[in-house]
Amino acid sequence: MTTTFAAAAAGLFLIRLVLFAALHLVRSDYNLVEHAVSDYAVGPTRRLSSAMTWVTAAGWACLAVAVWSSDWDNHASVGVWLAILAVLFVALPIVPTDLEGARRTTIGRLHYLLAIAWFAISYTLTGTFHDHLHNTALNVLRWVAVISLAALVIALAVRPLRPKFFGISERVFILAINLFYLIAAAMLISG
Repeated sequence: MTTTFAAAAAGLFLIRLVLFAALHLVRSDYNLVEHAVSDYAVGPTRRLSSAMTWVTAAGWACLAVAVWSSDWDNHASVGVWLAILAVLFVALPIVPTDLEGARRTTIGRLHYLLAIAWFAISYTLTGTFHDHLHNTALNVLRWVAVISLAALVIALAVRPLRPKFFGISERVFILAINLFYLIAAAMLISG
């Protein structure tokens, strides 16, 4: 069961990468420097963004089952956290972000909390996966993720930096996390 669900997770994370690239290649009012990835969930790119998000939810769910059925010491708790990520990703398209400059709404604030939760949980679990899988690529991606996460937090806190650094650092984080779990799922396939 671990192998089957790990293969499904790897395939879904690969599809997510393709959709992530497509989201940035289709015509839209957004750009990768000035806009958050969540902005693409509002407006003409909403359907593509939602598809990417739900594919990611399925990827997290499959990875949760793969880990849950593994022989890791902490497989149950890691499986639960991965399932929580799946639920967060199901919810994200339902609670879209507020666009930059727009009045803040309750739904926009909830989106912000969900995004913080997914960033925190997905990064935190990289340590557990690295401890179990001992892989150089995973270690490098983990460092890329933490550096880009720190950069995006700084860009949020220091308002003048936001237009030039938030979008790029967020995308680097998302890409590093996506590649990390794609590789981790592929490693689970081979045991």
